[in-house]
Amino acid sequence: MFEPQRVLCPVDFSPQSGAALRVAGGLAAAFGARLTVLHASQIEVPLYFTVAQVAALKAQLRKSAKASRAYLEEFAAQHLPAGSSYSLSLPEGDPVAEILKAVKKSRDGILVMGTHGRTGLSRIRLGSVMESVFRQMTGPVVTVGPQVKLTAGLGKIRRVLAPVDFSEPAREAFGYAATLGEKTGAELVAMHIVEESSEGQRKKMEGVLCDWVPPEVRAHCRVREVVQEGRAAERVLAEARSARADLIVQGAQPRSYWGSLIFGSTTEAIIRGATCPVLSIIRA
Repeated sequence: MFEPQRVLCPVDFSPQSGAALRVAGGLAAAFGARLTVLHASQIEVPLYFTVAQVAALKAQLRKSAKASRAYLEEFAAQHLPAGSSYSLSLPEGDPVAEILKAVKKSRDGILVMGTHGRTGLSRIRLGSVMESVFRQMTGPVVTVGPQVKLTAGLGKIRRVLAPVDFSEPAREAFGYAATLGEKTGAELVAMHIVEESSEGQRKKMEGVLCDWVPPEVRAHCRVREVVQEGRAAERVLAEARSARADLIVQGAQPRSYWGSLIFGSTTEAIIRGATCPVLSIIRA
């Protein structure tokens, strides 16, 4: 069972992190989890500063810390429903290190982050902070990409799309999706894609997919099976749009290459192109 007790949402005050905060608030409400809004900043003192200059800088930082807390409070209030319960965290230090430290403390939690989804060399570039965090952690991470629009309904979960290839990562991710469906009352769409198929083969795979869904899942949430033909990422993204999915749940196993994060082509394309948030279950 996926029962997060904490939801952590790092923000950098960008529109995308505001969207991520809306999603984090929705997840926290669904599970009765504690929401923490985190903003980490790091200021390096030049080596040539004198003792007096360092003292003056620290005094200025103390004043700016109060202003930062007020701004973070305003940012959270802007993107969360009135009456939402949350705590603020403003650590001083490297953002990646502070996020990972907070994730480690929230071992039974979930991380929600916005990403700009820059691309290069046919792969996703999530930005230096997101890439570094992904490379160094395992567990559930919700990404809110650049195709996700900040709308009034963002954060509400009414339909969950779970791509299924019958692998162990897919089974684990489906468990997360099923729990979300049960907790939120959302419809759970189990989707399998075949590259090429005849009508008979598609019918056969529909039966295989129906049998693959555990009976206990059907007992606790509404399940709909979909089998389509084509390229996996394209069909998943198209189904998410046509079905108006509020969340895609997928397994992910990142690996490092030349100092950057890369996933399998299907996983990265879904994260980059989804018009709804994506919950990736990162495996070591």
